[in-house]
Amino acid sequence: MFVTIILTLLAFCTLAEVFIHRALLRTSSHRRRVVYYTATAICTLPYLTIFTLGRIVDLHSPTVATISSVGIVLLLINITWKTLVTLGIIIGGLTRKRWVVILSISLAAATTLTIFYGTLWERYQLRTTHVEIAFENLPEGADGLRVVQFGDLHIGLTPRKHLILERLATEVERLQPDLVVDCGDMINTRHSEVDSLSMEILSRITAPLGVYTVMGNHDLGIYVRDTLSLPREENRRLLRERQSEMGWHNITDSTAVIPVGGDTLYLTAIGYPKGLKRGSHGVNANEDYTHLFEGLPEEAFNMVIAHSPAMWNDIINATNAELTLSGHVHSMQLKLPIGERGWSPAALVYDHWSGLYRKGDAAINITDGVGSSLPVRVGVKPEIVVITLKKCRNSQF
Repeated sequence: MFVTIILTLLAFCTLAEVFIHRALLRTSSHRRRVVYYTATAICTLPYLTIFTLGRIVDLHSPTVATISSVGIVLLLINITWKTLVTLGIIIGGLTRKRWVVILSISLAAATTLTIFYGTLWERYQLRTTHVEIAFENLPEGADGLRVVQFGDLHIGLTPRKHLILERLATEVERLQPDLVVDCGDMINTRHSEVDSLSMEILSRITAPLGVYTVMGNHDLGIYVRDTLSLPREENRRLLRERQSEMGWHNITDSTAVIPVGGDTLYLTAIGYPKGLKRGSHGVNANEDYTHLFEGLPEEAFNMVIAHSPAMWNDIINATNAELTLSGHVHSMQLKLPIGERGWSPAALVYDHWSGLYRKGDAAINITDGVGSSLPVRVGVKPEIVVITLKKCRNSQF
């Protein structure tokens, strides 16, 4: 999906480039054309080079991550200017109103400032969201239980990664949760992104009932190019080993039995499904998870960690999972303040994409994640969720 978006944007940008050349540059001076095309090359070539090489070989050093981040920001700015200016010229020409062109340039400038804001500031401003969810069959001992949920660290893609990890660990320490759940995608490509300093910081995240995690699509090694030197199975094994050294429990495709207040909670983690691996961002997994819940007591209160919210329908078809915790979407790192939930392009792809949803007695909470798949967040700050479980005595929530 990400490749498709990039190629589509480049196609629009190319068409805009042709139009701008015909409409403006053919009559411009040689010096202006040189300046224009030099700026275009600076805004386009760094990311295209990294993007192309990344389709062929593994690129995973911190330097490459920084170049990639700078490159894609410049690319987004280039696409914004070319698209908006082209629309302004077309509409201004048709309406014979010069102010339309001025408006399009002003919008391009405002968008550029917004991109810089989202890149240099907002994506490092960790926010804490508090959610209270009531369940009729919650065990008495779990009434008031505080669960911290986060996910999508994408450690290998984040310049200044230790800064955001430090803020994450400090905030979780302050919150003092009973249970911590990480919803997957700790890494972007390979286990080595979790370096010794990252492990030292993340090992500070603790809770009396434990810290649990699941494999997201990026944790599976499916984006490793050289699988001869680093087989996917080995990449997964080494990642789980590092998580274990941090004191985290990776319970992918298994269930943890958690005693709490004289009662019992069941926490099942479901690995990223085969049906979603190719495209990574699908709306339906179409998987049968029944076997993962065999042997659980019929009256059990069951929580599920599932990296992608696209798995939710299959989960509630397989069992009476009261609460599912997911991530994966990040609200596509763009959210406009429209309505109670806000609006994101993710709403065009996913039925459930951010925050709390209920379906009958079942609920899902989707965190907007901590890291970034793109080096910019606008209206979507990195998120930690504090979920307080409450027991109610009727079916009205």
